[in-house]
Amino acid sequence: MTWLEKRPWIAVAILSAIAFAFRTIPQYYSVFQGEFVNFQETDAWYHVRVVENLVHHFPLRISIDPYMGVGPVQDVATGPFYDWLLGGAAWLAGLGHPSSGLVHVLAAWYPAVLGACIVPVVFLLGELIFGVRAGLFATAVIATLPGHFLTVSSLGFTDHHVMESLLSAGFLLALLRALEKPASIGRAVLAGLVLAAYLLTFVGGAFFVAIVVLWAAYDLIRSQWPRPEPGIAGRPLYISFLVAAALIAPWYRLLWMPYSIATLVAGAGAVFLLARWSAFCERLPQRRMVFFGGLGAAAAVSVFALFMLPGVVSALHAVAPFFMPAYFGTTGAVRELQALVFPRGGFTLLPAWRQFAGAYVLSVVALLLLAELAVKRPQKGASLLFFWGSITFLLAMGQVRMTYYFAVAAALLSGYLVARISESDASVWVQWAGAAVLVLAIFVPNVAAAIEMGQEPRGVGQDWRQALEWINKSTPEPFGDPAFYFANYGQDFKHPPQAYSIMAWWDYGYWLEAIARRIPVTNPTQSNASLAASFFLAQSEEEALRILDQARSKYVAVNAELPLLLDSDGAIRGSYPDFFVWDKTKKLDDYFLIVLEPVGDGRVRFRLLYRPAYYRSMAARLFVYGAEGVANPQTSIAYIERLQSWAGKSYPVLARLRTFASAGEAAAAERECRAEGCLIAGENPQVSCVALERLIQFHQVFGSDSPVLGAGPTRRSAVQIYEIQSSRSSFQNGVTTH
Repeated sequence: MTWLEKRPWIAVAILSAIAFAFRTIPQYYSVFQGEFVNFQETDAWYHVRVVENLVHHFPLRISIDPYMGVGPVQDVATGPFYDWLLGGAAWLAGLGHPSSGLVHVLAAWYPAVLGACIVPVVFLLGELIFGVRAGLFATAVIATLPGHFLTVSSLGFTDHHVMESLLSAGFLLALLRALEKPASIGRAVLAGLVLAAYLLTFVGGAFFVAIVVLWAAYDLIRSQWPRPEPGIAGRPLYISFLVAAALIAPWYRLLWMPYSIATLVAGAGAVFLLARWSAFCERLPQRRMVFFGGLGAAAAVSVFALFMLPGVVSALHAVAPFFMPAYFGTTGAVRELQALVFPRGGFTLLPAWRQFAGAYVLSVVALLLLAELAVKRPQKGASLLFFWGSITFLLAMGQVRMTYYFAVAAALLSGYLVARISESDASVWVQWAGAAVLVLAIFVPNVAAAIEMGQEPRGVGQDWRQALEWINKSTPEPFGDPAFYFANYGQDFKHPPQAYSIMAWWDYGYWLEAIARRIPVTNPTQSNASLAASFFLAQSEEEALRILDQARSKYVAVNAELPLLLDSDGAIRGSYPDFFVWDKTKKLDDYFLIVLEPVGDGRVRFRLLYRPAYYRSMAARLFVYGAEGVANPQTSIAYIERLQSWAGKSYPVLARLRTFASAGEAAAAERECRAEGCLIAGENPQVSCVALERLIQFHQVFGSDSPVLGAGPTRRSAVQIYEIQSSRSSFQNGVTTH
């Protein structure tokens, strides 16, 4: 270890190469499929779409995008820096005229390069705060860390999240360097430039600025008591904040950016005033009493004034769900917004282990040690890491997307703890045993998880690719000219009358835009998601056509992930329940019912019963039945009883399930027992329990190659496209969203 401590950059270079290999080798053939670059996440396709347009007008990036959806033209809600850096590299590499192929190749490598760049930044942070040994251990952890952090920094995952991790860590490094020489304007300005780049990458980064302000306030307050190291100087902080605020101000219209600007200005003012007040009180005989008296009065006046401002309370209501969406019911069925330790409502640490492996345990222990250090012997870097690590830890437990913030903190915390153990007075054999435990507990699980994650396909499947290519070649141009895809759109642009949309679930919106180059009804911003949910839950052709008319849709795309289907193992899968997250007018229990079924010996099992509304919904009628009718349903009656738990909660229990020879007999029997709680239901999501009429206006025009249901004439494809035959919509009146 001593040899490496003298030549640390050899180890850093090797670990950077390892990090790059983990992010590229396992995914290479999933991403590069001949001439097709298969980006590994849906949001990646949108960044690629923006960059393709950017290189045609470099350095001007579109601020609105008429291809994003129907209705009012949507703003481009992401920050520009991530796209600028990629677009600039492509523009230079293509000598001002890069091809789409070149843009796609560079875009695929982009996140992996950024992921490898995090490794030396983590080393520099660890070395600055705790020394070379801690920096090297932290570097080894971050280079091999699995989980969401590895995913967002992998080949083909061209989303801005990895740059959030890189630039947030880079700002803390630049800030600590500036605090070493408070008189250096250049260092403070450099920190401000990095912070501005971060906020122009992630427009919701106000929370990160707030963490730094909170730490600075604590350090200035703690300086009222004796300490080995003097308190921080406020000057580098407020200079860097004001530089960042000035640079990001032109983008004040972007989503969440006003909060970032306000936090920077308020944070700079708070640090400036607190530092000045602390310096003033130093000369007074009763300095602590005066300091805290003035601080309390200022805090009370500030809070009162803040809540008197119009819109503050509503802003807090809007911001609070951003941090813990799972607890506010605002996840919108987005996986990365789910709570990490409460994935299905019950507490478990297994997802946290999958994200961080042994570094999870080490970082929690390190946080406890740093908490004591921050109180008794505060040091700038260590206390900053404590605030950063503890807050991002809580945020990461509340939503998966925050794990790539805590990942860097977890690596530094792990490096600190391991270095502290290795530098103890224990014997060499004890230190070697500790090293062996470290390897087995962290690096072996990390490497195994990294390799396994690299083999998970996340890109566009073959069936969707066929469908998107068919749409691009076989449907009319929504704006008349294919070159319009690369146009520079004015802020007052409106959709022309002939512009139409394609109805599909929001997960596939960016694929439709970037590959098919068509307008989806909804996209991963979830704009108009309620409109799509209402369509897929619609109970009649007339209701469905009204919604399609509102959405200006000429085509509908359905796929195997939408309805509830039985797989080869008999397990039920499908995103059908997600529709009810967005359409609050429909009740899930009206479509299918989860009941308890006794299986003997006092044991019960869960069973899913499908109600007539499920089979009548457009998702089932289009995908399962291909718009054809069902003349001979298989109808059953479920006899339901209610079971009261000790807590007073009522559960439906299936007492008996009776199958009838005809739907008429079942309907007659159901009328007689309806008062007792019986209901018509189906046992199989692919076998209707009610007769269905043929859909007249829906004509299937495409089916992908992979069969999902049936064979021969009843075969259903994994992705199906339907054209709406009705000419009722003139598309003149815009869209009414739900």
